[in-house]
Amino acid sequence: MDFQEALDRLGFGLAEQRAGGEVLYQAKPNRFLTYWVHASADGTALFTWEFAVVDYLATRGIQIGSGEALNTFMFPVEDDRGTQEGAWLASAVDRTETVLASLRFDDPEG
Repeated sequence: MDFQEALDRLGFGLAEQRAGGEVLYQAKPNRFLTYWVHASADGTALFTWEFAVVDYLATRGIQIGSGEALNTFMFPVEDDRGTQEGAWLASAVDRTETVLASLRFDDPEG
């Protein structure tokens, strides 16, 4: 599968075209999680994500600090960089889903 086909299959849509040829794609697997792909003119791409942790926890009756939701997101420490290939994008999404599924607030050392 090529890069554009992978974007389509994984639910990414065009978010923005930037100067210099960079194209930004966005997917929202759920109302709290957003995936981003920055496709550069040189054929490379950057994959990252953000999770609205304060908004999510509020649905569970939990707040962080004073409960202020502005700009309180979880992000990866390092973004994933690779080539604009479908297999690379699919594996970046898989790695992210594995990390997010491993989060256990009831067993943080586990």
